[in-house]
Amino acid sequence: MPSLKTPQKVSMIKTKRLTIMPLTCDELKKHIDSPEELAKDLGLLPSQTLADENTKEVIINDLLPNIEDSNKDPLFYTMWIIIEKNKRAIVGGICFHGEPDGNGEVEIGYGTDYGYRNKGIMTETIAGLIQWLKIDNKRVKIIRAETEVDNISSVRVLEKNDFKVFQRNDDSVILKLELK
Repeated sequence: MPSLKTPQKVSMIKTKRLTIMPLTCDELKKHIDSPEELAKDLGLLPSQTLADENTKEVIINDLLPNIEDSNKDPLFYTMWIIIEKNKRAIVGGICFHGEPDGNGEVEIGYGTDYGYRNKGIMTETIAGLIQWLKIDNKRVKIIRAETEVDNISSVRVLEKNDFKVFQRNDDSVILKLELK
């Protein structure tokens, strides 16, 4: 597999309205320093939300140390930007929380820019990601997502993609999808 450390793109997921593209290691670093510059380099309008402090912290502490490890699959340690094809705009992002565990389970996290919420963007993104995993990554057997219990929109997005509630507590709910 080509390394994401090079400018070469390994995979892109295309849906009806979207392109979901993994960032290379260099692009991920540029995203931390100047997300506007990264968007300009890619010929895109920048995201309004992917440059917040929480996202930068995750990239610095969790993604970058792992994407640079040649023993790890970089596709599970990068941010995948969501591009709205018609507007050529970065409208959100999705990432894995590491490689699949021994049971083939992987966790995802995601976010959509404010102006693009409630338009089916994340539902379409997750559907595209599921199809990609079924075809190109046979190691993943179960996709897991955790969200705040009062984030009804996020729960609905997952349920529209056939995720089922696995566990619920006072402040969060975990949903899972078994790939077949």
